[in-house]
Amino acid sequence: MSKGLYPIRTISAMTGVNPVTLRAWERRHGLIRPQRTPKGHRLYTEADLHRIQQILVLLERGIPISQARQVLDTQQTATDTSSARMGGTGEPQHWNRHRSNWRRALESFDERALEDASSDSLSLFPVDAVIEHLIRPLLDELGAKAGTDSETGAQRHFLKAFLRNRLGARFLHNSARGNGPRLLAACPSGESDDIHLLLVANAAQTGGYRVLLLGVDVSRDALRAAARRSHAAGILIASNSRRPPRGLLATLRELQTPIFLLEEAAKWPETDDDPFVSITAIDEPLRLIGRRLPPAGGGEYRQGRGNGVA
Repeated sequence: MSKGLYPIRTISAMTGVNPVTLRAWERRHGLIRPQRTPKGHRLYTEADLHRIQQILVLLERGIPISQARQVLDTQQTATDTSSARMGGTGEPQHWNRHRSNWRRALESFDERALEDASSDSLSLFPVDAVIEHLIRPLLDELGAKAGTDSETGAQRHFLKAFLRNRLGARFLHNSARGNGPRLLAACPSGESDDIHLLLVANAAQTGGYRVLLLGVDVSRDALRAAARRSHAAGILIASNSRRPPRGLLATLRELQTPIFLLEEAAKWPETDDDPFVSITAIDEPLRLIGRRLPPAGGGEYRQGRGNGVA
C-alpha cells in the first residue's frame, strides 16, 4: 500500500462508516473520489479521510446526505478565500475569527456564548482541527498570562472547566463507536490536570482508536496492571512535566508495548540515559510523535496486527 493511501476496509475502520455507505457516497452523491489500483480497488487519501469526517459532522447536525456536497463546497469556498487572506501568523483568518468569538465569551464569563462559539467551531471543522488550531492556542495564550494577571487566570479556569465538561461528554458519546486499535490513555503520578489528556483522547478517537481512559495521577503499578489486563495495542501518556516520574520509563520498557508520549512527555527520552527506542513497537523501534497520533488504520498500527489489536 502506498504511503498515505488507505484501502476501503481501513477507512471504514477509522471512520466507522460501512464500506457500502462509502461506495454510495461516491457513486450516488459524488462526495468522495478515491483513487483506483490497476485492479480497480479503491484507495483513499488523507484528504478523503478528512472529507468523510466532515460529512459525519454534517450528518450529526441533521443535514441530509443529499445536501452535504453543497454545504461542503460552500465551506471549501470560504476556506479558500480565507487562505488567500492569511495574516502574518500564516493561519487562515477564519481561525482568528473563531478564536475571537471564544475570547469574547471568556472575557465576559458567558457560558452560553462560549457554548455557542464551541458549537459553531465544531459544526464546521473536525474536532482534531479545532483542538490544534483553536483550543491549544487559547490555553497556551491564557497560560502565558495567568501568572501575572488574576483575571486571565480566572478565564483559564473557566475555559478548562468548560472543556472538561464538553470533552468528557464527547468522549463518552464516541466511546461506543470506535472499532480500531485500543489505547490506554493516562497521566502519570503527580499529574492533576486532565485537560490535555482529554484533548489527546478525543483526538485519538477521531483518528479511529478505541480509548480506555485511566485519568490522572496513575501510578506505574496501576498502569502496568491495566496494560496487561486490557491487552491494549498501545499506551498513550500525556504529561505537562518535563521529566518522567521515577521508574516510569523502566515500567514502560518492561511492558514492551507501543508507547505514545504526548505534550511535554514527548521530550522525556532526551533526559533519559538509556535510549527510549529500546521499547519496541509492533514492526520497528518506536518513533516518538509529539502531539500527533498516526491514523489508527495505517502504518505499523494497522487493524488486526500486534498485541491486542481487534
